[in-house]
Amino acid sequence: MKLHNIFYRFPKEFPLPFVLDGATGTALMAAGMPNGACPEKWILEHPEKLEAIQRGYYAAGSDAVLAPTFGGNRPSLERNGLYDCVERNVELAKLSRGLGGGFVGGDLSPTGQFLRPYGDAAFDEIVAIYAEQAAAIEPYVDFFISETNISLAEARAAVVGIKSVSDKPVFVTLTVDKNGRTMSGDDMLCALLTLAELGISAFGANCSVGPGDLLETLRPLAPYAAGLGVALIAKPNAGMPHDTPQGRVFDLDAESFGEYVPQFLEAGIYVIGGCCGTDAGYIKQIREAVDSFALSAELPQKDSSKLICNAKQIAEIDPDRLPEPLAADDEIFDCEDEFAVVRVESESDAEFLLENAAMLTAPIALTGDSDCCAKVIREYCGKIIYRE
Repeated sequence: MKLHNIFYRFPKEFPLPFVLDGATGTALMAAGMPNGACPEKWILEHPEKLEAIQRGYYAAGSDAVLAPTFGGNRPSLERNGLYDCVERNVELAKLSRGLGGGFVGGDLSPTGQFLRPYGDAAFDEIVAIYAEQAAAIEPYVDFFISETNISLAEARAAVVGIKSVSDKPVFVTLTVDKNGRTMSGDDMLCALLTLAELGISAFGANCSVGPGDLLETLRPLAPYAAGLGVALIAKPNAGMPHDTPQGRVFDLDAESFGEYVPQFLEAGIYVIGGCCGTDAGYIKQIREAVDSFALSAELPQKDSSKLICNAKQIAEIDPDRLPEPLAADDEIFDCEDEFAVVRVESESDAEFLLENAAMLTAPIALTGDSDCCAKVIREYCGKIIYRE
């Protein structure tokens, strides 16, 4: 079975399965970075520490390491008193690129701001923040990964921003609780459907939980991901953290962690790395499990072409038999159906719908003026089907 034929959005020049690296933050702390230090600043003051960590990951079997640009967006840097965003990102990305050990991913994190109506940030403002960072590191990376997202809305903005400045592959991971929901309450299948519409290459989850819980979150997504051609990513923690007199430790050793890898592969999850608490020993276990695993010839695929969603709910529709559309006004709040078809004919209709989208419990389909509907589709946090 040629996995690239199924996961056709995943870069053909990357092997599949694809082994990512392990933790950076906890590895830096183990290397001497003080609690509360700004990682980006500390790395540039101690580049040899980062280089040693990443050389270790390559040696252990990582196909790619992530450039240390996780907290490199402008708002995050400025909170640490750093105002030369572009220059910092270039320097950080060059450190990983200069190792020459394999592929390099450009790592992007949440900005710490919340999109309207839950915060003060406008969609295009967040898009511009990510576009600036992505443009800075683009010459030095082979792909981008927006990770540790707690909000699907911001993850969407990150993808739009990255794709506005680069054609390189984009991976996205969210961080979820044991129930498989983000801190914002977003559903993972909704997130997969939404982000696949934007053309991402891989999707999954990182951080928060250990491999067992993450496996249960991702397993139900596998048939949908295969149907969409999007590879699934798992970057679990080394179990759960515990505070001890010697500091914080995680409860899953490398060998126990590695025992989950065949289960991820059997479930159709082929991009695997580690998050908090993992180090080169964990990556070595992943590499050995990947290299010894015989891939199944069967991989179920589900068609999601008739599914629409918002961030939390999914509905199945027949695009050729849509009900009578509702006007883009207060009438839509009275809709009690599984989904609403909304007619958008003007800029004011589009603005009304975007301003009130968070108040709608049901997903939406659109009809009406194509340009005005395109504005809604660009910003709406979900998957929309449009019919003229």
